[in-house]
Amino acid sequence: MRFVLTTILVFLAAGSIFGQYDVQLTPACFNTSFDDFGTRKIGDKLYVLSASKDPCEDIMMDPYTKKPYSDLYEVDGCKTKDAKLVSAETKGLLNVNSCYFDGPISSNAAGNLLFFTNNFGSNEYEKLTIHYSTKNDKGEWSKPIPVPFNNDNFNVTHPFYDEKNKVLYFVSDMPGGLGGMDIYRANFDGKKFGDKELVRYVNSKGHDCFPLIFDNKLYFTSNAFTTIGGYDLFVMENFEVKNMGEKFNSKYDDLAIMFNDKKSGYITSNRANNGVTDDIYEFKLIDLFVDVQLAYVVKDKNSGEPIADVSVKVVDDSTGLILFQGSTDELGSFLQTLDSIPLNAVRKLKVSMEKDGYIAKEVDFTITAKDTLQINVADLVDLNLEPLSIDMIINELLGLKSIYYDFDKADLRQDAIIELDKVVTFMNKHAKIEIELGSHTDCRGPKLYNLDLSNRRALSAANYIKARISNPDRISFKGYGETVLKVDCPCEGKIRSKCTEEENQLNRRTEFTIKSLNISTGSNNVKPKVGSALPSNGNRNFTFNSDDEADFRITPTETDAEGIVYRVQVESSVAQIPNATVKYKTQDVYEYQQDNTYKYCLGGAFKTLKEAVVFQDKMRQNGYAQAFIIAFDNGKRISIEQAKKLTKD
Repeated sequence: MRFVLTTILVFLAAGSIFGQYDVQLTPACFNTSFDDFGTRKIGDKLYVLSASKDPCEDIMMDPYTKKPYSDLYEVDGCKTKDAKLVSAETKGLLNVNSCYFDGPISSNAAGNLLFFTNNFGSNEYEKLTIHYSTKNDKGEWSKPIPVPFNNDNFNVTHPFYDEKNKVLYFVSDMPGGLGGMDIYRANFDGKKFGDKELVRYVNSKGHDCFPLIFDNKLYFTSNAFTTIGGYDLFVMENFEVKNMGEKFNSKYDDLAIMFNDKKSGYITSNRANNGVTDDIYEFKLIDLFVDVQLAYVVKDKNSGEPIADVSVKVVDDSTGLILFQGSTDELGSFLQTLDSIPLNAVRKLKVSMEKDGYIAKEVDFTITAKDTLQINVADLVDLNLEPLSIDMIINELLGLKSIYYDFDKADLRQDAIIELDKVVTFMNKHAKIEIELGSHTDCRGPKLYNLDLSNRRALSAANYIKARISNPDRISFKGYGETVLKVDCPCEGKIRSKCTEEENQLNRRTEFTIKSLNISTGSNNVKPKVGSALPSNGNRNFTFNSDDEADFRITPTETDAEGIVYRVQVESSVAQIPNATVKYKTQDVYEYQQDNTYKYCLGGAFKTLKEAVVFQDKMRQNGYAQAFIIAFDNGKRISIEQAKKLTKD
């Protein structure tokens, strides 16, 4: 009594272990109109116990249940067929089934050790027994060997072999148990059995049966613990017994669980017809909570190349909680995992990206939590960053409103300061950028007066910014007066201007224009060093280090190597790739055209095929998985075979 009470207390303190899943139950397509129960696997074949047929000439009926006796069958798609096991002794079929009860089976992972239950007696009152057979290299099974626990006075059934721990579990109503059918265990090393012992915690005064070990947990069936109804499925882990809950159990009998893997398997239940007939149900565990992995790749909008070291922040748009903060790797990517999101939940996220030399960007996107490995955010929104460029006017970029001054004055108004602070923030984020502040007037009034007024206003705004940025010399100013009009309507002269007020407002403006980035942008609008030459297409084997000079790698005599050479090609493009040396991050870029397609090779020219192969391997290891070798003869593309013949390589 004390043992039973302890067990019940532990059970009541525990909850369902499958609370994080929804359980999808589907009737198996191989069910019959008779009892079908107790699925098990031998190797990759599924077996089921069924009372749909009988191996004897006459259908034998259980005198107690008035139903046919059960036999073992192999599942073949949506049908069942006789379990055919070849006997090593007779070369015929091994007699697994009897004329009476035939119960559950169990096998090892290799499928060459089989435990099974049946009744080899001459009448229906014989007790159930467990036998085992082994399979030889020819696929033949040995003569059944009885386990040492069989007895003519009680039943021994429901074997399950725990191969990992070399333990045989079985069920018996032998004396010494706690109630009806109890679960026992005994060591078995493949040849010899140890002593049997009653399994602690899982036995009760009722019937406890169908033991199974999966994922280091003991699953079993009982009608004596606190059940939802009839027989229920239970699991014991760390000496805690837990009911598997309403997702598996019903008010009828639910028993004999079997797992295909951690999220699918089979159970037996008679829930479909008010407890009359057992059926097999396939179950699938559907995650109620999933971990969602988001993959981001940030690229240059113009070149399509990934951008490294982009500062990234991801925020939950509904809560403001920062979910990720970091930077992209050398491939322009980073991964983010959202843990334990409810399945099918919708999340609105905001990602902001910043890098010196690029326009900062913030985009909103929405995800739905699915049981998928990864969501590519670039498939949902545009993550490309636009590089800043010379002469770019950043007013619209920063969302600047018009900067107003009081009539005939250059003093800064409070509303103007708000807009200038946006420029201050921008310039402090881009610490090398140089900007010109240009002040413009409309074309009313004298030209010289407008020029002077615009200069005073530009100076006032520039001084405000200078005082608040690093390296204040980066901001210059200029008053343009009415010399650069946005709307070229007739200006005042001898007659009154006919510009509308809207046109005058467009002309009265303060513009902030990028004059220098002070970073390498890949532009080829530079003068080459003395002794160097600019290729005619401006795009072959060159790089530069500043806006003042370029370091070109090819002179006219070096454009195409003489004789037979090998190169390693990494890419083809319908359009010419601008600034190829920037894209590939190397000076050794060779471009040639063939069939109206631009081809790009890296690493220079190699005199031997062996050298080219070594470099090809290096390129593949560095991410150019499709890199391949090509050959040239004095600048003309030839086949590798031709090159080998010409050089005897």
